[in-house]
Amino acid sequence: MIARYKRIIKALLDANDYVSVTSLADDLHCSEKTVRNDLKVLDQWLKRYPTLTIERKPSVGVCLKGDDEAKEKLLRDLLHISDEEERQLQLLKRLLMTGKPITMQQLADELYTSKSTIHQDLEHIDRWLRPFHLQLVRKPNLGLRVEGEEKNWRMALAKLVEGLVDHAYYMLNEQQLNMVADVLQPYELAFIEKEVQEMEAVLPFPLTDEAKISLAIHIAIAVKRIKQGCRIQMNATQLHELKKKKEYELAKQLAQKIEVWLAIKIPDAEVGYMALHLLGARIRYDQVHIKDGVEPFFREIDEEALRLARLLIEYMSNHIDDRLLNDQELLFGLTIHLHSTLNRLRNGLAITNPMLWEIKRMYRYAFEMVLSFMEQMEKDIQLTIPEDEIAYIVLHIQAALERMHHRKHGRKKVLIVCTTGSGTSRFVEAKFAAAFPEVDVVGIASISQLYKAMEEKKPDLLVSTVPLPSHTNVPTVIVSPLLREHELEMVKDQLFHLRVKQKEKPSYRTIKALVDEQLIFLDLPFKTREHVITYLGGQLYEQGYVDQLYKQSANERESISSTYIGNEMAIPHGEVRLIHQSAIAIGRLQTPIDWGGERVRLVFMMANGIQDKERVKQLFQELVALSEDEELLKQLKQAKTTSEFYQCL
Repeated sequence: MIARYKRIIKALLDANDYVSVTSLADDLHCSEKTVRNDLKVLDQWLKRYPTLTIERKPSVGVCLKGDDEAKEKLLRDLLHISDEEERQLQLLKRLLMTGKPITMQQLADELYTSKSTIHQDLEHIDRWLRPFHLQLVRKPNLGLRVEGEEKNWRMALAKLVEGLVDHAYYMLNEQQLNMVADVLQPYELAFIEKEVQEMEAVLPFPLTDEAKISLAIHIAIAVKRIKQGCRIQMNATQLHELKKKKEYELAKQLAQKIEVWLAIKIPDAEVGYMALHLLGARIRYDQVHIKDGVEPFFREIDEEALRLARLLIEYMSNHIDDRLLNDQELLFGLTIHLHSTLNRLRNGLAITNPMLWEIKRMYRYAFEMVLSFMEQMEKDIQLTIPEDEIAYIVLHIQAALERMHHRKHGRKKVLIVCTTGSGTSRFVEAKFAAAFPEVDVVGIASISQLYKAMEEKKPDLLVSTVPLPSHTNVPTVIVSPLLREHELEMVKDQLFHLRVKQKEKPSYRTIKALVDEQLIFLDLPFKTREHVITYLGGQLYEQGYVDQLYKQSANERESISSTYIGNEMAIPHGEVRLIHQSAIAIGRLQTPIDWGGERVRLVFMMANGIQDKERVKQLFQELVALSEDEELLKQLKQAKTTSEFYQCL
């Protein structure tokens, strides 16, 4: 359970009343959208406490409802989770900080627990180490130790340290430095961060704040490992190529300062390692100013990244929206991102994307489209692109789509209402305009002139200093003339609802049009996703919708990236060229099965050969909406016959 979820539950337990989403977002240093998505995850997690629910009240906030006994148990369980995570963290630090074998009894004594508890914790540690290609080795009569290449060891240490540093603050202040003091020397890390900040001034691009922290951490870990006698190995050809780059010269200057200040000798291979991280650092493109246009600038900096960005945008414009082709901001941002990505991948500096699952769930169609382009791109650059990197690329595409949506639908219009239409309403107008510059205040109306003003101005929201009739048919927020902080939060909450407003009852017409009752299979006994996909793919083949190889193609696609989209639902699919006619085969499992680390019970296997871009987009939007429609999902899971299941859609 991630720390943010625990902090949300703790805040709800402490409040014992409604808490605004805005205040939760402020406390957690994240967006309101993140909090709302976290709350959906917590809805599922709280099912283990049947008497507890998170209740939402528009323009007020959220509240944890339930009996006190269940709340006390939840609090005790949270404390237990904290203790367990803290112990595993200490265990991980101990194993990564020492190069010598250590026995389970020593670990149990140090952490004041039993050997059996340590044994259980080591299973979690083993899983944590695997993505870094590190192995937890048990040596008879000696003990435990972590083994693997030095580069992988450092990546794991960096991940550990970055987990301790709260990136919400994007700074290494005294509190942050103290949090990592038992892994890295605070004064060394602070010195290196200061030097990285100064070095940024001569880079061709400014770095993101997170990239600067990450770079400082990686260099501080390198210093620590050099002191321990552990050195990076780099082949002569790679080092020779790196020495031609400006980043190597900058890394060398930084290394010379570190040698003087920290009294160590940094070999050339270690300077090369610093240069690699500098090349792979994520760049803050909103602070780059180009006078002569995007293409001349990137032809000098990274022509390959520019070429790939153009190919990707052309592909996405053909499949999603042709206006993407003329979006210079997208070309610019994507090119800069690919510049960093290619450097990272070519030098084995993998990154993890903490937003991966959220991006895949929320922007499923854009993710699928980018993923489908990756096969072409991977052949071009002779590299495998992991889904963590793909998800970051999706954010650039999605940002462009939302910019277009904003331009198409315009700014939200607000009408301010008061008793007379003057006086204090001017104060409300001024304060509102300052708090919400992205919204247009279209006028001020008195109660007597309200309906006339609404007819003329057609507002999206009414902000009133007096109670209004319930039949205005426009969302309304009642505030005091002083527009206090909590009232601004209520307005912000309502504006959010306006931006994401959907029909009260979602329509699943596109899905239903592709489903035949003959392709609905209830209570399948399969235990693995491979068996489910093979069975449903076989049914699609037998009824003439797809080629015989379609099920194999879908299984191969699943191995690249899980098609789980939330709420025990997955949407596997294969290559379009193997589809004869579009259809969806649905399988409901007897019991949920493991689907790439998630539980799945409903499988919508798609044979999507639709050519119309808008209809394809609508299909994916409906699938994501369905994965969030808990009432309908409950009906689908309880349906007794295929006919009843079909009628539920």
